[in-house]
Amino acid sequence: MHEILKRVAERTLRFDMTEWFWGDAIAVDGLLEAAELLGEPRFAAVAISSLERWARRFLDKGPRFTDHLTPGAALVRIAGERQDALLLEAARRLADYLHAEVPRAQPSGAPLYRPDDPAYRHVVWVDTLYHEPSFFAALWQATGEERFADMALDVVEKHRAVLYDRRQRLLPQAVDTATDTVRGLGWGRGHGWALLGLADTLAILPEGQWNSFHGWTQELAERLLPLQDSSGFWRTLLHDREAYLETSTATFFSAAFFRLVRSGAGDYRAAGEKALLAALDRIDEEGKVWGVSAVTWAATSAGTDALRYKSVPTEFNLWGQGSALRMLAEGIRLGITGLPKGPEGINR
Repeated sequence: MHEILKRVAERTLRFDMTEWFWGDAIAVDGLLEAAELLGEPRFAAVAISSLERWARRFLDKGPRFTDHLTPGAALVRIAGERQDALLLEAARRLADYLHAEVPRAQPSGAPLYRPDDPAYRHVVWVDTLYHEPSFFAALWQATGEERFADMALDVVEKHRAVLYDRRQRLLPQAVDTATDTVRGLGWGRGHGWALLGLADTLAILPEGQWNSFHGWTQELAERLLPLQDSSGFWRTLLHDREAYLETSTATFFSAAFFRLVRSGAGDYRAAGEKALLAALDRIDEEGKVWGVSAVTWAATSAGTDALRYKSVPTEFNLWGQGSALRMLAEGIRLGITGLPKGPEGINR
């Protein structure tokens, strides 16, 4: 497991992370985990450099709309490890911007992070459940200021109110709150973003503060179990039997399941190990993680959703690398240092 983690981390260093995009936060988180578990600071150096550059720009010139994709939890982690007052101040100001300054959907109050983009100016995203709650929770842990814990709970509740389909017990990729258009219901990686972000947040906040969404996190996790394919993967649209089996469903869900087990939030180890073994078969000798769906833009009309999501090509990309790093790191932290016994053909 350590050897595979190192291989994937080495290959991830070749991606540029100087302007935040969707895959950057999880790649940064994964590289920081690799640096710590392998004792190799160079894996953290690219993350530290990118965050320091961002913090100087942010404090000097103020926020940009893409700043909601900042690796916030990593920012707080590095600020604490290095006792860096500049990074901590940037984290505080970023939290205040995300919580108090971005536009809000009405009547839900959910944040609208891309008012600059006409196609997405009223959209609430599932991916946000990875980026923001754990960042606010980490900032609470670092500062002891209760307002940051309240921010974590608030952003979870507001996204749940907008995104969660209670009938199917599934999440979409996004909801346009102006037109009530639901985009990509059941998108596999979207559930990975959400579940891993919630698991990270539960691991930080004390139990008395996460009761309000602990049950929902378990409900999402339990919903995934019967949808797991015998191969260990899930489909790119979870509930669509004609959708293809996709790699990041396994890497995200395995990481999330292991994280929940370590936090005492449920027993999902068996499903996590099955997903781990499936994902390892798609990691090559160079550390590339294959079979990950490419950039998946939310469909602009509900009628094209299924076709659009099922026809997205697969590739090797940054969010595949990042989620694999998180999966491997969580497995190691859970005590899986060798590989669980699995079927023949697994890439060991």
